[in-house]
Amino acid sequence: MKNPRLIAHIPLIAALAAATAVAPAAAQSSVVIFGRVDLSVTKQNSGTSGLNGTNGRLGTAGNRWDLRPGSAGRIGFRGSEDLGSGLKASFLMEHRFNPDTGEPLTPFWQARSFVELSSVVAGTVYLGREYIPAFWPALRLDPWGFDSVGTLGPKHQFALYTVDGGIRTNNTLGYKTPRFAGLTANLAVAAGEGGRKRAVGGNVEYRQGAVYIGAGFDRVDSRSALALIGAAYDFKVVRPAITFVKSTVAGLDHTNISLAATAPVGNGLLKLAVAKLDPDGANNDSTRLGVGYEHYLSKRTSLMANLGSGKQQGSLAGVARTRTTVYEFGMKHNF
Repeated sequence: MKNPRLIAHIPLIAALAAATAVAPAAAQSSVVIFGRVDLSVTKQNSGTSGLNGTNGRLGTAGNRWDLRPGSAGRIGFRGSEDLGSGLKASFLMEHRFNPDTGEPLTPFWQARSFVELSSVVAGTVYLGREYIPAFWPALRLDPWGFDSVGTLGPKHQFALYTVDGGIRTNNTLGYKTPRFAGLTANLAVAAGEGGRKRAVGGNVEYRQGAVYIGAGFDRVDSRSALALIGAAYDFKVVRPAITFVKSTVAGLDHTNISLAATAPVGNGLLKLAVAKLDPDGANNDSTRLGVGYEHYLSKRTSLMANLGSGKQQGSLAGVARTRTTVYEFGMKHNF
């Protein structure tokens, strides 16, 4: 004899069974949460030379101990959707903050915030806030990747060039080619909205085996432009790199040359870099030295010790500038 209560619950049971059947697929979300917390104990002397800073927090009043981020804390979201026929839609949003104080950096999604449509055959089109294309070769030729007190950073790798005071552009439309035999290219235009001037940039990179060659440019107008070229070769025991940069900032021409190297030592990486920035004018050169070691406890966690030191020619308030040196001992965790 049929149970009337059971019959009454058949629709509910069927719905639960269907939900159970699709649960594994729903759990495989295309959205990933990622981030970093990176903090160091630092000791800075009382030098008066400007030093390329982390989050703009170095090169101020010195002769002190601090707890500071080696790189900005971050939390972000990225995801993608397979649209079929070789097409994929993706997005990325990344927030930055100071992990030693919990203070947010502004704008909230200042790091990157864009949406893109990509094809294995045709390449990728992206729209939003993103690094200028020249950022990528400059980054790959810096042993610290623009982080920590050791980094050469934008001051040297961009020879003082910035776009709206930074290295990212708002209102950007960009295109990245697929990779052909190790060769890729990236072009981008930042619309001149809100009274801003339009910026145009691009890069070409070759990555194949031990060889890396990269070049990039960016231009706002005849008074604001950037061109860089660099290369590296991985000999396994050491990876030397060189970068040459020319920029025009407020109508003044600047040049920079950077020499860098990384070498695997034990379960970590030894890092070294020297750079000389020659701004327009006399008696105003700036030299930079970075030395460091990063020890990997895992793929996501590392301990590091870095030194950054800079010396500028010229004077400050009528007194010759003195060398600024910062030591850093810290821990970085990516998730």
